Amino acid sequence: METWKPNPRAKPFIPRQQRSLYLTWKYKLTNQRAVRRFCQTGAVLFLLVTVIINIKLILDTRRAAIEEEAAQEYDEALPNMETPRRPQSGRKVLDIEVYSSRSKVYVAVDGTTVLEDEMREQGRGVHVIVLNQATGHVMAKRVFDTYSPHEDEAMVLFLNMVTRGRVLIFTIKDEGSFHLKEAAKTLLKGLGSQVSLSLSWRDMWTLVVKKGGQVYGEKHSKSPALSTWGDPVLLKTEVQLTPSEDAECLWPDTEMNRRRKIFCSKVEGYGSICSCKDPAPIEFNPDPLAQNNVYDVPVAVIAGNRPNYLYRMLRSLLSAQGVNPQMITVFIDGYYEEPMDVVELFGLKGVQHTPISIKNARVSQHYKASLTATFNLHPDAQFAIVLEEDLDISVDFFSFLSQTVHLLEEDESLYCISAWNDQGYEHTAEDPALLYRVESMPGLGWVLKKSLYKDELEPKWPTPEKLWDWDMWMRMPEQRKDRECIIPDVSRSYHFGIIGLNMNGYFHEVYFKKHKLNTVPNVQFKKVDGLKKDAYETEIQRLLGEAVLLDHSKNPCEDSFIPDTEGKTYIMYIKMEQEADSTAWTELAKCLHVWDLDVRGNHKGLWRLFRKKNHVLVVGSPVSPYSVKKPAQVTPIHLEPPPKEEGAAPEQT
Repeated sequence: METWKPNPRAKPFIPRQQRSLYLTWKYKLTNQRAVRRFCQTGAVLFLLVTVIINIKLILDTRRAAIEEEAAQEYDEALPNMETPRRPQSGRKVLDIEVYSSRSKVYVAVDGTTVLEDEMREQGRGVHVIVLNQATGHVMAKRVFDTYSPHEDEAMVLFLNMVTRGRVLIFTIKDEGSFHLKEAAKTLLKGLGSQVSLSLSWRDMWTLVVKKGGQVYGEKHSKSPALSTWGDPVLLKTEVQLTPSEDAECLWPDTEMNRRRKIFCSKVEGYGSICSCKDPAPIEFNPDPLAQNNVYDVPVAVIAGNRPNYLYRMLRSLLSAQGVNPQMITVFIDGYYEEPMDVVELFGLKGVQHTPISIKNARVSQHYKASLTATFNLHPDAQFAIVLEEDLDISVDFFSFLSQTVHLLEEDESLYCISAWNDQGYEHTAEDPALLYRVESMPGLGWVLKKSLYKDELEPKWPTPEKLWDWDMWMRMPEQRKDRECIIPDVSRSYHFGIIGLNMNGYFHEVYFKKHKLNTVPNVQFKKVDGLKKDAYETEIQRLLGEAVLLDHSKNPCEDSFIPDTEGKTYIMYIKMEQEADSTAWTELAKCLHVWDLDVRGNHKGLWRLFRKKNHVLVVGSPVSPYSVKKPAQVTPIHLEPPPKEEGAAPEQT
């Protein structure tokens, strides 16, 4: 120790302060209380969640039990149902049961189930059944998803087309009031409903009524809250049938009226076609074409189970100048009765086959089977005209094809001739005599060359396991091989269907409703031979030479971008670095309110359309070879998509 010396660099010694026993006990107790409180809070939350789940389970179980009890009551009643009774008048009485619930609807007539729908996530809305008032025969079944827009309008149209005196049966599955607007509710009230004006969210409802006559019964169950449904309702009633002579029309006995009589005794919802006093025609005599180059070309109408669409389409087709009914064949995907009834009403040929595959692949296989059958039925045909059941066609549809079909023989750079212009809207199409070449395959009323189908398309058509759209497949570079299609500026077809695999009311409203359909007869097209490959390039160069350059400093989405003139040709350049660079065109298409989901309707990066009755050329630069005409001082217009909305900024602390 005598030699020990303090280290001047060492830290000074500080004695450790020990926590008192009281503070140590208090610290531990505080921690234990916090843990206990946390556990208690968690337990309370767990109990609350458990109670809520149990209550919901009890309610769901109760509702399911009620529905099952009603369904069981129905099943048990079937074997014990009485046979149709004959009252003293000798007329037959029908026993009718109608059931409405969240997950199931059914209708039984004299113990026979004529409607039963308990598929999950299907059949929502108002189900309507039409019965023949003399026989009790089911003449029509429809379901209108009145939860969705415009379906109530379709229901109103259908009900107005039903013949007076028919028995109407209504029942709701799941929800049927959200888009059931005043006009539809008023119509139902006019038919005899006492509750239609008060139908609301998730109510259950049934009604049996004779159109223009007696109300046989109505039941209504109101939803108690937004989060739940009304209780199931079961309506049982009787309908006395009328004498058969009261339900038939005394038309002259002709072959045409015999077809009409058979049709009108089986199906309903076709309006004046079954009128006793002034029936609509089912035979048409449009003017023939002086020189019809497609008179002997087979017409394939691709159809499914949309008979009202098919009826409208065939009336349009048979009214077109130059039509040859003997060359029309309707191909129906499935063994549905009503579409075939429509075909036979018009005295046409119909072919039905068993559906193959599902969804898009089913449609694709239907097309292949129909095209193959068309050329088998007409082995000498070199072309086929392909239509769909939801198209109207213009009065000069066959005239358009007759004037252009020779181009498919004479120009190997062509892929098809189509009646549809993807960019031909009411505000962008102007000249009914003008034709274009485009790199896409529009479809929707088109001519197919037999050699193209047999040699190229048929051998490698998508197989049933491939869920592909047939038209998208035909647009692929491997099939198109840089060939183009001929289209008119003003379309010769109009897509009216709003229900389909790839279609709904909103999509139709945005992209199809405002398409322009030609109404001018006997149009003589300009420079048809100028559509051939080399001649068309000469025409494009002429247009580029006369086009007036638009002011690229202005916003092309503004109305003032196009001068207030008529009959002029203008040109604008948009930024397009490569074919896949579609941003500028897509944004321009959006503000022009034309097709903007992908790039369509262009020729070598050049689009042609009309604005304010002026011909406007839109050139993608530098991808288009026509961009060499752009003055050096002009900067191509580039439109960026609007920025996506971001979440709220974090709170400042």
